[in-house]
Amino acid sequence: MPYQRILARPIRGGGTALMLTFAAMSLCGCGETATKPPEKTPMAAEAITAERRAVPDLRQYPGTTQAVRRVMIVARVTGYLDARHFKEGTMVSEGDPLFTIEQAPFEAAVTSAQGHFNDAVAQATYARIEFERNQPLGESGAISGSEWDQIVAAVAEAEGLLEAAAGALDVAQINLSYTTVKAPFSGRIGQRFVDVGNLVGPESNKNLAELVTVDPMRIIFDPPATESAAFLAAWQKGSIPITLTVAHAAGSSSTHDGTLEGEVDLVNNTVDPSTSTFVVRAEFPNQTGRILPGTYAPVVVRLGTLPNQVVVPDEAIFRDTQYNFVWSIKDAKAHRNNVTVGVLWDGLRVVEGIDPGTVVVISGDPTRLKEGVEVHASVDTLSGWEKAKAKAKVKVKTEAKTKTEAKTEQKTGLVTGAAS
Repeated sequence: MPYQRILARPIRGGGTALMLTFAAMSLCGCGETATKPPEKTPMAAEAITAERRAVPDLRQYPGTTQAVRRVMIVARVTGYLDARHFKEGTMVSEGDPLFTIEQAPFEAAVTSAQGHFNDAVAQATYARIEFERNQPLGESGAISGSEWDQIVAAVAEAEGLLEAAAGALDVAQINLSYTTVKAPFSGRIGQRFVDVGNLVGPESNKNLAELVTVDPMRIIFDPPATESAAFLAAWQKGSIPITLTVAHAAGSSSTHDGTLEGEVDLVNNTVDPSTSTFVVRAEFPNQTGRILPGTYAPVVVRLGTLPNQVVVPDEAIFRDTQYNFVWSIKDAKAHRNNVTVGVLWDGLRVVEGIDPGTVVVISGDPTRLKEGVEVHASVDTLSGWEKAKAKAKVKVKTEAKTKTEAKTEQKTGLVTGAAS
């Protein structure tokens, strides 16, 4: 043990003073070695065993919605716009009147054409009567050939004038019908482009409004040309299901989170050489009409099934600036394995670069994960991981429901208290 010894001795020049001398013995005593720093304990981690699974062949692309039918409502005759019969942005039915163009000039044109037609009918009737009256005389030679030829020609001329008058009457009636602009199909009408009172027609102010269908809706996307063979193979086998997600479309279809389902209805027959992509189009229900044409939405296409794929939970995938990789555990030590990632399905990611049975880390201290570090891992199977994930989802939903019910009860209590 350390000890202290105090000595007092005289100092030259007179007087006495105390001088402290400290002598310390070794803390560990003679013959003992220094204490070693404590060794680091193995890093704790959760791990999963990679397995082979058959997973859907899912491909994701950016898409844009498109109306099945889209038309510009135009003025087909020239006249002043008399009336607008719709509210902008509302639904209209096929055959509904949308605009009325000044009709009086076209009604007058029909009346005039009708008169010319009646006159032509009368002339044709007289020519036929003359033909029938003179036919025996012409056949017997009682009248000259020249006179008979004139009678025959008069019939032909009258019938020609009658046909021309009938055509003119049809044109006048068609033009009159164009003064009432009707919806060619049911859909949502947009904003008007021309106000009542303006002169409209094919020469100026032709476009009046735009009409689009809303249900069903289409979505267009452009896969790379390298995937055309896979699309055509799936297309020839039958339907190709798709799923798209529109964030603001919650409640607009059968699912509550804005996810809608549909089917591919076109795989185009050419590739765009400027982009090396080809057009694929799908159709999906839009019963409430909440999704508008031109909306961006990511599309997931299912082209079939990929058998015997090595899969791990997506959280096992780590990424740096160049590679995707996993931390595998062998002989209780961590090892980095670069991998190529594939499709993601229900939280499982297809990977190439590791074998089935490889134990990979899914959670742990990322600051300690290094090549060769000792790892004490709790290893689970994919089935066990999936069950735990399902329980966690149920728990989250239950807690959310409980919170919602509590808020509802609180609001009800406040309303009841205020009423009392």
